[in-house]
Amino acid sequence: MTQGKFSTIITVIVILYLVSYLTSKFIVEDGISNKIAVIPIEGTIGSSSTKVPFQKIDASSEKIISYIKDANENKYIKGILLDINSPGGTVVASREIAEAVKKSNKPVVAFINEIGTSGAYWIASASDKIISDQLSITGSIGVIAGYLEFSELFEKYGVTYESLKSGKYKDIASPFKKMTEEERNILQKKLDLIHKRFIEAVAENRDLSKNSVEKLATGIYFLGEEAKDLGLIDILGTKELAINITKELANISEASLVEYKEAIGIFDLLSQIGAHSSFYIGKGIGSSLKEIDISKNLEIIS
Repeated sequence: MTQGKFSTIITVIVILYLVSYLTSKFIVEDGISNKIAVIPIEGTIGSSSTKVPFQKIDASSEKIISYIKDANENKYIKGILLDINSPGGTVVASREIAEAVKKSNKPVVAFINEIGTSGAYWIASASDKIISDQLSITGSIGVIAGYLEFSELFEKYGVTYESLKSGKYKDIASPFKKMTEEERNILQKKLDLIHKRFIEAVAENRDLSKNSVEKLATGIYFLGEEAKDLGLIDILGTKELAINITKELANISEASLVEYKEAIGIFDLLSQIGAHSSFYIGKGIGSSLKEIDISKNLEIIS
């Protein structure tokens, strides 16, 4: 590659970076002082440090919470719309976002797009109003924890597992040995406790009786029209309706939308340019599985 061509590529990259930076600014001076913040919650929810094998974390709790905080601190933003399209995610991340929603000093409306189940529904339940399409999937109030277990495969190939530990249950849920009935009961009790907290949160957020939510908390999902009849959502409609309802709750008649998105950095652009000529090995499945800590990877996901 000649020096001239290389300089041209660098110039293009810098221009793209500047454009992406400018377009990522949250407030656009368009002559309308009132703004509605649109915060997407898409894909699997988790914290930036979440490590779940075979699963990519798309919606970072840290980023979403920072967006909610920024929207609350911005005087031009009068209301918040959560644009949800997520099957759920880890327990702590989902609960943290829900708490941030509840603490908002500005009205928050949740719009469930294709799917808003489990942890995503926990978050939606904390909003002032929930809108979804009549065929959207929502609910699925339940908790799941799972792992792969290889003990029989090891036996077949003569591989043995030795565990040195200082606590009786330190290797509970290890993929290299069968789980005992005692260990299974211990973990089930923890799942039941999380499930109980999930039920209590939905009951409180939706102003429903705990008993009625318990009957719905089988892990099954509901279509939008079913969810409305059960009191899990408020209104059937489109995103446009959700925007109008957000304006109504904010007591404004006109507003422009401000969508919160992560800005693309120059290193992201460089990595995308070189992606076709690069290979990534990673740590490998085996080493990832070895690092599983089930206490950190409990999920509320459909």
